[in-house]
Amino acid sequence: MLSLFYSFWYLAKSIYWFFPVQGTETPDFPQTFNALEITPLETTFTNHIPLDQNGGHLQGIQKYEDRLFLSGSSQIKSYMVEVKLNKDNQTANIIELMPEPFRHAGGFQVFDHYLAVGIEDNIQRTISKVMVYDLAQNENIWSQPLYAIQREGEYERVTAGAVGITSYKENMVLAVANWDSRDIDLYSCPLEAFNLKKGSFKLINSISTSSLPKENWSDPQWLSYQNINLFSDREGGLFLVGFAKDQQDRQVADLFELTFDLSGIENLALRKLNSKVFQTTDGVDFKAGAGISVDKSGRISLVACPYQIKENTTINQFQ
Repeated sequence: MLSLFYSFWYLAKSIYWFFPVQGTETPDFPQTFNALEITPLETTFTNHIPLDQNGGHLQGIQKYEDRLFLSGSSQIKSYMVEVKLNKDNQTANIIELMPEPFRHAGGFQVFDHYLAVGIEDNIQRTISKVMVYDLAQNENIWSQPLYAIQREGEYERVTAGAVGITSYKENMVLAVANWDSRDIDLYSCPLEAFNLKKGSFKLINSISTSSLPKENWSDPQWLSYQNINLFSDREGGLFLVGFAKDQQDRQVADLFELTFDLSGIENLALRKLNSKVFQTTDGVDFKAGAGISVDKSGRISLVACPYQIKENTTINQFQ
């Protein structure tokens, strides 16, 4: 009887590892995005863990289950801050991602239990790494990333200041934005290989935002997005949301529809559908960190943070 139990246990475990991606999709992402409130709910968390923020600032934020993750940079290292959301709302951990020259962890995204972030040399600006971590690992989450993409090349062209991740048409897709999001590189990995941890991300196409046709956009503005997120919905659409502060110092989230051929050859298009302006409080700034999370019911929420972590830090949440 015991051997039968273990047979079922190993079978269940193998099924879990073969099909680990269970990201929740919204029924209609543009409709859900457009319904977001523009005034925030405030949440304050406390921090008592020493953190040297000299020469850097927060750059990304995502909500994952009962936690917040915030990425940041400094003169000597890139880091990730983990905040437990409970009755105390306090920092649980500050993780060093990489030492200099990879001192800048940029805007990032959590999809299902995977976190994708770009870590760059923000001084030389000729090298970066895109890391994919598994938050469901019991140990060695940050020291053993599932995947790493090395980027080297021209000044500011191969930085990775903002990264989005989602599943789409049986592939895991990454969007990597370089300095001020002037270009976006699209990578894909077959989902089956990704789940087995035996895949690799292939660069399949790039978007040069300076040459994008904008005749059918809701408005022609392309901003310096410091965070980008990717989402697919049940209607089969793929969408990109960019977060920035515009020329009028307004906190903006822009919604784009993304179309491309996973072969990487043709049918690449990016169309702006809508732009929403949000009201923030207590130093929260979309140029620092902002991002959208999807819960198990398909409901989305937008969270944003200020530039620096203080003893008491306020974040904004829009639902």
